[in-house]
Amino acid sequence: MKKDRFCFVTFIVVVSFCVGVLMLCDKNKDNAKETKKDSVEAIAERVWNFSQSHPDGFTVDVRTMKEPKEGIAVSYAATQGSHSREALVFVVTHALEHDGYVGGWLDTETALYYFDSTRLFPEDQREAALQFARDNGQTAVCVISTGEEIRVEESKVAA
Repeated sequence: MKKDRFCFVTFIVVVSFCVGVLMLCDKNKDNAKETKKDSVEAIAERVWNFSQSHPDGFTVDVRTMKEPKEGIAVSYAATQGSHSREALVFVVTHALEHDGYVGGWLDTETALYYFDSTRLFPEDQREAALQFARDNGQTAVCVISTGEEIRVEESKVAA
């Protein structure tokens, strides 16, 4: 009888412990999600502030907040049309899930400042960059080292 009672009490203790551990793990997952959300929000805020001092445009590595010195910057279609501070959170999230770069540029025709998740190609991979641009519905790419804008349609004629 005492042995059965001991086994029952041991069983209850073990089950309680397991339930507690599972609840703690679940809480840690929620905390991790909140931390990730907070960090994305913090990065978006840094990119927003960065854009304020780069009114003509920029490309920045959101993991380091450094501007690359070279490469061909091409935007992803998924973040096209993002021109608000609120949209910047989505852009940063996309960038962190892909190449880690965000670009900003001013559309002088509409006076809207756009943010895009950006892929950087080595400058000797111009055709690959232009193909990626076509695949993502982009009208132009930017050669960072020279500031040159290459229009996708014009490059089709030259190619």
